[in-house]
Amino acid sequence: MPYIPEDVIDEVAVRANIVEIVQSYGVVLKQAGSRWKGCCPFHQEKTPSFMVNADSNTYHCFGCGEGGNVFKFVMKLENLDFPDAVRQLARKYNVMIPEAEVHHSFRGNNSADPSKASYSIRERLFSLHEKLADFYASYLKNNPESKAAEYFRSRQIDPAYALRFKIGAAPDSWDTTMNWALKEGFTLEELKAAHLVSESQKTPGKFFDFFRNRLIFPIWNEQGRVVGFSARQIDPEQGGGKYVNSVESPIFKKGRLLYGLNFARPDIPKKGCVVLCEGQMDVIAMHTAGCTHAVAPQGTAFGEDQAAILHRYTDTVVLATDSDSAGMKAILKDAVILLGRGFQLKVVTFPGGKDPDELLHNAGPEALCSAVDSAEDFFAFLFRYQSTLYDSRTPEGKIRIARELLRYIRLLESAVAQDSYLDFLAGKLSLPFETLVREMNRNAKEERKPPVASPSLPAGNSTGSGNIPRPEEPPSMKDPLLNTVLVELFRTALNCRAAAELLALELPPDDLDDGDISVALAALIQTHLDNDWENVRKQITLALSHCAWEADATLLEILTAETGVIREDVGLRTARDCMRRLRRRNVERQIASLKRLLLELPEGEERQGALQEFMELTRSLMKL
Repeated sequence: MPYIPEDVIDEVAVRANIVEIVQSYGVVLKQAGSRWKGCCPFHQEKTPSFMVNADSNTYHCFGCGEGGNVFKFVMKLENLDFPDAVRQLARKYNVMIPEAEVHHSFRGNNSADPSKASYSIRERLFSLHEKLADFYASYLKNNPESKAAEYFRSRQIDPAYALRFKIGAAPDSWDTTMNWALKEGFTLEELKAAHLVSESQKTPGKFFDFFRNRLIFPIWNEQGRVVGFSARQIDPEQGGGKYVNSVESPIFKKGRLLYGLNFARPDIPKKGCVVLCEGQMDVIAMHTAGCTHAVAPQGTAFGEDQAAILHRYTDTVVLATDSDSAGMKAILKDAVILLGRGFQLKVVTFPGGKDPDELLHNAGPEALCSAVDSAEDFFAFLFRYQSTLYDSRTPEGKIRIARELLRYIRLLESAVAQDSYLDFLAGKLSLPFETLVREMNRNAKEERKPPVASPSLPAGNSTGSGNIPRPEEPPSMKDPLLNTVLVELFRTALNCRAAAELLALELPPDDLDDGDISVALAALIQTHLDNDWENVRKQITLALSHCAWEADATLLEILTAETGVIREDVGLRTARDCMRRLRRRNVERQIASLKRLLLELPEGEERQGALQEFMELTRSLMKL
């Protein structure tokens, strides 16, 4: 890049240790000869297929195909561009980047390189937030008579942990923070970019502090840099919400942040789990009590991105939410995300219905640690909770409890886990195992049935005003030729492990549709990759139980037939022929789609692009 000299980039590449970098993101690596092996941080897998080569500073996943050098790894996991990844690694390995290359993009240099401006904005905002965190902490310490200090003392936070988490306070003033930042050399444009000031509606051009008269909690990113703040209300009469959080900015992406993760990172792998709390005070209470593997979502509900981040550190999550109706809702919402990603789930019950902070102050750190250590398996917790709502001894109660638990058992990706919890539920409700399996499959299909079009609306696929398009049938049901090829490919791979291995290596996902047979093929391939071939039929059956459409009769016939054996050379030849026919059919469909598009597109750049793609596909079809 023009503003980072090539020799500096080379120096960073030489010093950066990719094994150390990958492990710093919670990926457990084990040495395998001259390379290192672990589970991929970019997709979910049970059998490690992620390889790291320390000699070349490169990585490659044989499961999802991701690969690259140390810079690309940081770019992918941190969602950074190349210059920012270089800068981050340079800081870690003490490589100096010439300051002359850094430009302050907010100072009116409109001719600046956009990539320079992007880096300058982020670095200036990082610096602003880190200095502001110190400013807020200093203000709290130096103003013991303030309302903020009075409220802080009432929360009885251990001084050592108040210092560790850098708790501070925003002055009870309209512009103290803004004036401080301006004196420190930051600009109004930078304060606006960070959303640390708000513009007056009555007097345009006049700005005031965004955070005022509130207890301040700095928010760090995964790498330990301050990126935003959460501000706790002190005086209910001052207006605003109980908590006010930083607004999204170039460095603050709340959906990818977990409060306390920068502190918890080293201890999560050691303790074999992460404690997921609701808010900052709960995390601080946990850490104070010695549960230093606690984190919390930041200013938003727990989401998929945060689950993906946690998966790099552990496969076990302990939910520690408040023991009220809102806490219960949070547990169930989190469970949908976490169970679907293969996490083992536990739930903490706080004695007397308290939250972590309250329990710490009323009963001490031992009681809080004991509650965490005694966390209950999620399904045992859910059964106990549902049994308080419905009588598990009555038919009606059994129906309601079973329906609720089966919703979550169905989310489990492991057949062993599903069977175990179905056994557990069957024992609790005194019902046959097979009955629960049938009920789970029936409920899955009921919940995923396509909606029936309203009789008062047209039944066609028009998307015009007032019309609701009916869901299309799966392509496999509409295309007999494609269906025939998929069936042949499935039958071959099921009875020839070498063919299954070939599919895992060479079958493009785009050549499959979303019908039952494709679902079965995907499950078959995944079972091969997981080295669980003895359970292949069971895994396929479980995968099909999540399918919205009635299973193909031929597919069911293949699954229920006795296991056959196809000779390896025959199986490989058949599989290659099927894949060629699938590829040809897929290209033919793309060409047909482009033909329809070209009839509608007017002359112009977009039509030229579509025409070029049409010609390329036509040429590739001739080679198949």
